[in-house]
Amino acid sequence: MLLRLILSLQVFLLIGFSPLALAEDEYWEYTLRPGDSIWKIAKEHTNSVNNWSKIQRLNNIKKGPDRTIPPGTRIKIPVSMLKRQPIPAIVIASSGAAKLVRANGESESIQVGSKLYAGDKVMTADQQSLRLQFADKSELQVLPNTEIVLDKLSYHGKSGMVDTRVRLQQGRVNTWVEKLKPRSRYQIQTPAAVSAVRGTIYRLTSDANQISRTEVTEGEVGVSAGGVTQQVKTGFGVVAEIGKPLSAPVKLLTAPEIQENQSSELQQLKTSWTKLEGAALYRYQLATDAGFNNLLLNRASAQTELTVDNLEGGQYYLRVRGIDPSQLEGLNAVRQFTIASAPAPETGGNAEKIIIPSGLLILTQ
Repeated sequence: MLLRLILSLQVFLLIGFSPLALAEDEYWEYTLRPGDSIWKIAKEHTNSVNNWSKIQRLNNIKKGPDRTIPPGTRIKIPVSMLKRQPIPAIVIASSGAAKLVRANGESESIQVGSKLYAGDKVMTADQQSLRLQFADKSELQVLPNTEIVLDKLSYHGKSGMVDTRVRLQQGRVNTWVEKLKPRSRYQIQTPAAVSAVRGTIYRLTSDANQISRTEVTEGEVGVSAGGVTQQVKTGFGVVAEIGKPLSAPVKLLTAPEIQENQSSELQQLKTSWTKLEGAALYRYQLATDAGFNNLLLNRASAQTELTVDNLEGGQYYLRVRGIDPSQLEGLNAVRQFTIASAPAPETGGNAEKIIIPSGLLILTQ
């Protein structure tokens, strides 16, 4: 256990956030307004009105003869005192019948609008994916063949602070994290890493060998392991593996260029993309929506061409990125395609249908 703790990796987003902050006492800072009092603040923002005396002592507040505190005074309140309201994550998009196991062991199907609570487990198989939205509007996309556990979902009353913690057991997720309020937390843990973010867009994977890969497409992430910290900026990625030293960040492969539809056949998409130097594979994803919530294809291949038959008429979106030899996936290229509908089949003969008010059907030549 001690070895596992020593080798564990922590990933911290560095936007006004230090790794040391997790080891310090956590406080929420509040600026007093006209009419405020310590008693009123304790009643509205903490789990007990009796906390007023603790807050007063903590901040070394000495009231004047009129028993008022000047507006503009800044005080700190321990996060542990704040009102914590359990806020569910909402499923805002779903493709396929992903499995949900409640904290009590009961299983049920997932659909748009489903509410997920702390302790719930989500498992996706082939052709299954979903997107969750948390209390602060941050989103997590769970891709096929992935398992996650929602460890903690809480909302700190009027302070607006959130505490979202997710375990990625295995698989692949995409994250869009809103800029968090001070002392809020959004954390994803894998067997080899912990990512603590405060507003960024990145991808995180954890494979069967407990190797974690972080790919940052917006923002900046600090990766620490074994006493070494690496700054991972936009367009870079890093691989974390238990028992091995953390290497320097690697520049992600640039986005390829996707060609237009080269097929003249109805209901067929035929396209290709530019070959990237340093790419061992390419991941391509085909969806019916720009958010890639309804995935039709999600595959990795060494080929730079794709042909898909028997598509229904409508809009489709193709996303392609290169994969380097360390399996870090690069920047995305996205292209929209319009597939024409097949003509309606012709009816045989000259039969005409006439519906009589009585409901009888008469065929005439």
